[in-house]
Amino acid sequence: MIYQIYKILRIIFFTLFVCASFYSIKLYEGSAIVYITYCLSLILMLFYLTDKKASYFEIFFSVYLFLGFWFKYVFSLLLYDGIVYDSHIETIPMKNIDEVLILGIWISLICALSSFIYRNFKKKYPFHNKTNLERSFFTDLYLKNRITVLIIFLTLIILLAFFNLNLGIHQRGFLYYHELPWIITNLVKWILLFGFTTFSCFIFHVEIINLKKINIFTIVIILFEVFSSYTSMLSRSFIINSSSLMLPIYQQSTKFLKKYDTKLLILFIFLLFLTVLSIFTANHIRIEKLVNFKSEYKEITEKKLDKLSDKDLALGEKLSNYNFEIPKNKKKINLTLKENLLNPMSIKPTPRELIQFMIINRWTGIDSLILVSSSKSKGYDLFIRALKEEKNYLDHTFYEKEFGLNVRKTNADTDKTIMKGNTLPGIISFLYYTGSPVFLLLSIILIFFIFNSLENFLRYFTNNNLVFICFISNMIVTRLFHFGYAPKDSYMFLVSIVLSILFYSILMRFKPRFLR
Repeated sequence: MIYQIYKILRIIFFTLFVCASFYSIKLYEGSAIVYITYCLSLILMLFYLTDKKASYFEIFFSVYLFLGFWFKYVFSLLLYDGIVYDSHIETIPMKNIDEVLILGIWISLICALSSFIYRNFKKKYPFHNKTNLERSFFTDLYLKNRITVLIIFLTLIILLAFFNLNLGIHQRGFLYYHELPWIITNLVKWILLFGFTTFSCFIFHVEIINLKKINIFTIVIILFEVFSSYTSMLSRSFIINSSSLMLPIYQQSTKFLKKYDTKLLILFIFLLFLTVLSIFTANHIRIEKLVNFKSEYKEITEKKLDKLSDKDLALGEKLSNYNFEIPKNKKKINLTLKENLLNPMSIKPTPRELIQFMIINRWTGIDSLILVSSSKSKGYDLFIRALKEEKNYLDHTFYEKEFGLNVRKTNADTDKTIMKGNTLPGIISFLYYTGSPVFLLLSIILIFFIFNSLENFLRYFTNNNLVFICFISNMIVTRLFHFGYAPKDSYMFLVSIVLSILFYSILMRFKPRFLR
């Protein structure tokens, strides 16, 4: 039943995408042929890379690419007169926009071609999907004490989410100064992003392999873990990360009884409920923190300005980085930002307008490619300088400063916390810093080959644990489309991936000698 619903929805969405593309032609001021080719190539790419033969990496990559390039641009035309947020598109000649869309056509085609090449490569050099693993110590421990383990796991989830929410150990858009050792901070971050979910993948796979059934209660705990972790991080990405788990769960459930269709539909409704709750909660806490932050910042700054000598310009320089206006009269400070701190638009939006704005502009893609394509400084020198970027919690990012986004963006801090949200180019635009379409397209082919191969290897290494494979692929794709800030620090992300694989390996393979 669910698969039939999926096929119907697939056809409906395909039709809607095509209709929206043709309807919006009249709003595009450049070449109509270029525009419709751009739209159709992205639509066809999406449907080719989300078929039954597609890898998880290809599914997530194509979805992110489609949202960032087709969805963002088409709906910017339909709702915002073609003004793409963070792109300065209003200052760029239409001829240049045509060139960006042509590049977008090549990107979508090369993604489809990369998938086609790898599918044929996999046929010629197949991986064995399964290994004959003995039941590990932790597998036996879980099966013998399933309820106890799940209760302990659930307790740890709630406790860590509670402490992270209150201490701000890791929260999106906020950096807190605390006295916790760096190893504790990074461990908590890894557990929230990788550790808990890796364990969730393990227990689900154990039940599938050994109990030969889908336990709905276990799935509820898995979804609750993602909800708790991401809400405590003030992240609105719950739906994306939970979907990466539900997709393989559904695929594996079809191997069993059809009765799971009804239960999975109920789970889907539960997933939607958690999504709404997560977004509402994260937004509410974020706004509350920002309001408190402005009040706290004003109080601290006024005290400091009263004590500031004329020769001491440190604070003034610091504040200027945050786009606060500093008057000559130190006893008065205007905390009016160049753009409203709480609202991304110049006029205070209604809740509906704000949600609409967030849905359309949440994705990275066409905006950054427009900026990079129009830059006169692009070249390998720009690419190398970007690679050398160091993390700086006070200053704007290399991308923001290089492409004029620092004028709009505001970062600010108090003695306790820093509010900092980075605007990122994503892997596509970052690679195009070189100004070479050939380098960009060849890099995409290489990316597809590397991460498809990793996914294939994980099928063998994890005894075909689809949930874990899908989870890792989603994390990789998410990272790629949020790439561009201090790129050389990506080793930390790679270390996190490796730790997750090692952690999973221990859970699945560890067997003490005395038990053999």
